[in-house]
Amino acid sequence: SRGQPGADGRLHGRGVAYARYVHSKFPGFGAAWAAWAVDLSVDPASGRIAITRVVVGQDTGMIVNPDGVRHQIHGNVNQTLSRCLLERVQFDAAGVASREWGGYPIIGFKDLPPIDVLLMPRQDEAPMGAGESASIPGPAALANALFDATGRRFYQAPFTPDTVRATLAQSLPGRGPHA
Repeated sequence: SRGQPGADGRLHGRGVAYARYVHSKFPGFGAAWAAWAVDLSVDPASGRIAITRVVVGQDTGMIVNPDGVRHQIHGNVNQTLSRCLLERVQFDAAGVASREWGGYPIIGFKDLPPIDVLLMPRQDEAPMGAGESASIPGPAALANALFDATGRRFYQAPFTPDTVRATLAQSLPGRGPHA
């Protein structure tokens, strides 16, 4: 919607990103590929983001257990959404104040979107793993979806409501604050 609210008053956007996971010590070696497509909406008044759909395409080479790979990718999406929308390390005068898992924010079931996983059938290739690789393009896809929805660039996660409101309040060159 590039900053123009829909009939529901929300800003809607879609973002895409892909990446290849690299293993080992620098310069490392390439492993699994992952791509994300994210649909989201933003409440411009509150800054709250609702993820409405995530599609992940994954090339892990040979797949021994397709259901296991899908489950791993679902877990990566949940973790990535939590990191990108909720997680922020807190600091105080002594340093890092976020020191326990009990305070670690995880996206709740009611906020989880439908997640579609598309696996590349590459049974003639060596297995490349399905761990963290599915997480890598998530933040970029979310930032691209936010740009599509708001017309504003978001450069640093987490994309909290405060961050969204502050970014929306900034004037674009040659335009007013909500152009």
